Amino acid sequence: MSTDSILQVSNLTKIYGRELVLGGRKLLGDQVTGAQDVSFTVVKGEIFGFLGPNGAGKTTTMRAILDYLKIKSGKVTIFGLDHRKDRIEIRNRLGYVPGDMALFKNFTGEELIEYFSKFRPVNKEFFAELKKNFRVNLHKKIRNLSTGNRRQVGLIAALASKPDLLILDEPTGGLDPLMTANFHRIIKKLSREEKITIFLSSHDLAEVQQVCDRVGIIKEGKMILVEKVEDLKTKLLQKCIVQFENGNNLPTIDEFKAINSVISVEQINGNSFSLKIQEDVKDLLKLLTQYPVKRLRLEDATLEEIFLQFYA
Repeated sequence: MSTDSILQVSNLTKIYGRELVLGGRKLLGDQVTGAQDVSFTVVKGEIFGFLGPNGAGKTTTMRAILDYLKIKSGKVTIFGLDHRKDRIEIRNRLGYVPGDMALFKNFTGEELIEYFSKFRPVNKEFFAELKKNFRVNLHKKIRNLSTGNRRQVGLIAALASKPDLLILDEPTGGLDPLMTANFHRIIKKLSREEKITIFLSSHDLAEVQQVCDRVGIIKEGKMILVEKVEDLKTKLLQKCIVQFENGNNLPTIDEFKAINSVISVEQINGNSFSLKIQEDVKDLLKLLTQYPVKRLRLEDATLEEIFLQFYA
């Protein structure tokens, strides 16, 4: 993966609302922090997943990056350019699919893409490939399409020019499993072969685990973690099933809990335990050597289990 920075966000802070304070006393208004000191970098050719529940600050951050929202403080550069001063130049190289996508309902899909092509030329060969991979009828008016088909039109419109950066907010919402699989295959190919950079927000943790190289997790407006997906699964949480020879010579639950790396432990039958472990397993293995272990299985946690570790 290249180390060239395509998107760099430094200490981005967005405050909603306004307060009137006089003599140290609040008179009117409220302020809500949408994003606070959010920092991360997305490099060329990677698919970066952006995770967080509703209200965590994902959409605020994405709209601030695109200069649709004025930020209180911080800096955003895209292609090394200032996201506000150079927004016209940036948008000529960027494709965006919003979560609350609104399209011109009186246009057909073909007419919409032709309209967008006036701002960013369509790659005709790739456009033909997209039409084969998506099932939407581009000759129908947008108003006559289902939600999922409108989403397909929006994706085709964003992808058709092969922009240098794609910013996708919940891109597969409303798509059926086949279209979702086709979309995943397309963006992985764009990332690996064309070195197109993709910044993807999703509620579908399986989707992020399947397609993303790195992931950032945002909570209450603050970025709490940025990590490679593979490293995240092994570093932050592992699952362990240990079965002993018999039920007469077993460690106690308190012995397991005394190990710093053990997050939780449950005795699942007479001589087996299920554990969740954070990072180092050396102390656990040291304990197990004192007992007659019959079988030991370690496996990576899913991204969903890791996510719940932060939000439960």
